[in-house]
Amino acid sequence: MKTAFITTVAALSLILASASASITEQGGGIVYGQDYAYHLKAPKGWMLDNESGASQGVYAVFYPKGSSWQHSVVVAYASSRPRTQDIVTADDAAKFVVEDFHAKGSPKYEGQRVKTIKMKTGGEAVIYHFTGDRWGNSEAVAYFVEAKTINFIVFTSRQRKAFEEALPAFDELAASYMFMGDAPLKGSEPKATPAKNKAAK
Repeated sequence: MKTAFITTVAALSLILASASASITEQGGGIVYGQDYAYHLKAPKGWMLDNESGASQGVYAVFYPKGSSWQHSVVVAYASSRPRTQDIVTADDAAKFVVEDFHAKGSPKYEGQRVKTIKMKTGGEAVIYHFTGDRWGNSEAVAYFVEAKTINFIVFTSRQRKAFEEALPAFDELAASYMFMGDAPLKGSEPKATPAKNKAAK
């Protein structure tokens, strides 16, 4: 699933245009693909970067001010996956991730559903924490279930203390999520609407 990004400094009508590269403190922007568009805003003291992860197919990455995507001890990034017959809920998506890690050499990898974050725009984020991969990462993932996709934010660190200290920033990032529609490339302008998540509780 191809993903792109555009900063909200530009007019929303530019959603069809190529996004210009930028690294912005506490910046906001739109992550979009064929079947989804959603807005995120970097938490206080964090950077929004839509250029450093592009070569890896990641168009919206976040890290604390003064660091970088390559060198920060804690980073976050946004992505999306399609909803399918087998993966319908946030719990399904998390289960798939665990099974995939087991199949790829991390037999102790596990996930735990820890909470749900209600957003001001409506809807919710289902938060999972993951541990036990062969690289020693601690991860948190916020899942947002929409009609066609499950959008998500991954927050990760190899330093447990840094991970725990930055969790409030991750919650702030997740709470900034605003769903903007599931056909952004078919109309002239996406319109910001409250998230309509139907994740299982």
